[in-house]
Amino acid sequence: MMLFLFQLILIIAIVNVDSFLINHLSTPFHATTTTPSSTCIRSTNSMTIDEASGILQEWDSKTGADKTASDEEGILPNLQKQLPEAILLLSSAATAERTQDSTKGRCMLGICGKSPEEAISALKAWVTALELPRGLLHGMDKDGVPLQLEGGVYIKYNSGGVTTFSDIKKSGLGFDALWKPGDALLEPYDGDYHGVYFQVELEDGEFRQYFVPLDTF
Repeated sequence: MMLFLFQLILIIAIVNVDSFLINHLSTPFHATTTTPSSTCIRSTNSMTIDEASGILQEWDSKTGADKTASDEEGILPNLQKQLPEAILLLSSAATAERTQDSTKGRCMLGICGKSPEEAISALKAWVTALELPRGLLHGMDKDGVPLQLEGGVYIKYNSGGVTTFSDIKKSGLGFDALWKPGDALLEPYDGDYHGVYFQVELEDGEFRQYFVPLDTF
């Protein structure tokens, strides 16, 4: 009788331990993080937010969509080599802010391509490189029927979701056009410029929008 009671107590204890482990180990582990000020976040070679912004601003001032590239000083090749790191730094800062508050740290891309294939390829490359949210690409079909798209296209991407009422009306989708994080909209484009408008919103409130090459990533 005593042996039976001892075995019963042992079984109950084991069950309780197993239950404790399952309940606690199956809960996702969230590391405690502290988001540093955007001006303090650094990349692998100690580039700061201000330095990254300066590189992109200088590139944009010399080669922007409404400008003719001029490189009398011969500095464009060196600037272009620094573009990926500068963009990654700003995007990482935005991601850190977005992780703490989903309404902040938006990253927006405006991709101007000579063809749907070129623009979509650039979108995939940028979203992958910057580890941005992936959503739906609107504008490739109408009522489920694929559209035959030729010529230049513009893809508008937003990491934070939402869109304007003018965009909703223009799309013809009604409130189904309300963006979710990572959604993008493709539409015809007949402009001469081909590249990517990269815009990021950080907590310091500075306006940051730059025009950079499609194949930066």
